[in-house]
Amino acid sequence: MKYGSYHKDKSKAWKENIGKIENWTYTETEDTWTCPAGQILHFRKESKELLESGYEIRKRHYRSLSCDGCPLKERCTKAGGHREVVVSLERLRYQKQARAILQSEEGYALAVRRMTEPESVFGQLKNNRGFRRFLLRGLEKVTLEVGWLSLAHNLLKQATQDQKRRAAILQ
Repeated sequence: MKYGSYHKDKSKAWKENIGKIENWTYTETEDTWTCPAGQILHFRKESKELLESGYEIRKRHYRSLSCDGCPLKERCTKAGGHREVVVSLERLRYQKQARAILQSEEGYALAVRRMTEPESVFGQLKNNRGFRRFLLRGLEKVTLEVGWLSLAHNLLKQATQDQKRRAAILQ
């Protein structure tokens, strides 16, 4: 599956944006980030964020010693002081792993297959049937609703095929 910013990551504007941490250099042995201007951001602290789902995100905070006189500061940050970044190294690792899989031959073939198989059904449900949101709440009820939608979709598909067959026989 593609992560949220997969297509943006590939754009020229994203790659040239010096404010994006993805365009910086990380030195694992020293646990530092180096910005495009050569300024080193050192580790300050680690924080945790708990999502509603119960998943815990560990974030690492890095800060530069001084951004005074940096020619790239205006393009890098809007902050008045020194540059500070908050990074989830785990998220970056998962993105790198997903990108490698998606750019492989096998990953590309799976993505193409996914586009042609289920995506067209979702398009049919959304655009042709007007389905925009679930009416029920809870995993069990949503599963049931998806089942009914799938059944209706397949019955309509079968009816169309039967109608075409009858028309071909009458001709």
